[in-house]
Amino acid sequence: MPWSLRMVLYASIIVCLILLYFGFRYFRSVNKAGLKSSRLFKILFLLAATLFLAYPAAGLIEYFISSSFTRTGYPNTIIYLFWYGVVYTGVMVNWLLLHDILKPVWSWISKHPKKEIDRTFAQIFLILTCLTAIYTAVKIVWETNRIAIEEIHYTLPNPDNPFEPLTIVHIADLHADPYTRNPHMNRYVEIVNRFEPDIVVFAGDLITSGTDHIDAGAAALGQIESVYGFFAVLGDHDYWTETEWVIQSLQENGVPVLQNENAWIDHKGSLIKLTGITELYSTQVQADTLASLLNENRGADLKLLVSHQASDRLIEESQNAGVHQLLGGHTHGGQIRIPVFFYPFTAARAETRYINGHWMIGDMLLNINNGLGFTLAPVRYNAPAQVSVIRVNTE
Repeated sequence: MPWSLRMVLYASIIVCLILLYFGFRYFRSVNKAGLKSSRLFKILFLLAATLFLAYPAAGLIEYFISSSFTRTGYPNTIIYLFWYGVVYTGVMVNWLLLHDILKPVWSWISKHPKKEIDRTFAQIFLILTCLTAIYTAVKIVWETNRIAIEEIHYTLPNPDNPFEPLTIVHIADLHADPYTRNPHMNRYVEIVNRFEPDIVVFAGDLITSGTDHIDAGAAALGQIESVYGFFAVLGDHDYWTETEWVIQSLQENGVPVLQNENAWIDHKGSLIKLTGITELYSTQVQADTLASLLNENRGADLKLLVSHQASDRLIEESQNAGVHQLLGGHTHGGQIRIPVFFYPFTAARAETRYINGHWMIGDMLLNINNGLGFTLAPVRYNAPAQVSVIRVNTE
């Protein structure tokens, strides 16, 4: 079974379980709220549940018939409705749990008749159900189309030589595909160029799948301007498709791809070392190769390392070797981060604790960029696309 269908089915199982819990509470609330149009409310729930699950159902039928699954081969409406359903039901878990915790407590301390309490809680629950539906839809649209700017100030520790201020722009996970088209990529490029960067690094995943969007993605990135150049590494999705095509297209558009190699930059008399590492699900840099790259310094004043995945091994080895900044992507910031009682639940947390943001690990800055595009789901929630702007100075 294709990975994409398997993940969709896992998500649909969670949705089904929540819908059973939600449906039980919803139908009881409809009955107790004293609504005149209770039948209509019940029909609306059943219609919504059907629409939420239409995409995985269709994908399963396609797989049984043809042993394949086309992730984008369905009307966008049912694809978006499914992922909306994933987010909406996840958010509703908070209200469901809160309802079931507060109601017995209130019934115990209140002097109001039980029937009146039941009706009040039922009405509140139905109001929250409707408001959450609207809020979730608006937030998904907003987060999916927003590009956040994260400015990070990094002070170079104990520089041996005077080091002039430097601006690095870190981006990742373009994922050129039917959902990330030229208008989206052009916005990304425009924002990057606005900061007039000295160096731009791209932490991999030019495309999502196939070859249809390789050249478009590379051409978009080729419009980015920087003083010392734009450097890229490979991502998982680049490696799973026509890798040489990805590399060639990027290079033809002025974006060199670093595959376990060092690049050297003269910045106003200071030497910058930029190490590009291929660290993916499918292939990892060999330990001796990594050690050799990290040990080659030439007296560099600033040491940068870029990798699609910032694995624990890579973080530890980079810190031990005195790397100043480790820049990665891959997680999409979680892409869909659903808070359950303020804890941001996301599938990416099963892989790493470094989901999104930046951390100081000793003197080393670790920055994980949210990227621009999508993989499985064509939506974002609490994890907007991102451009990271890193200002390096010595003060």
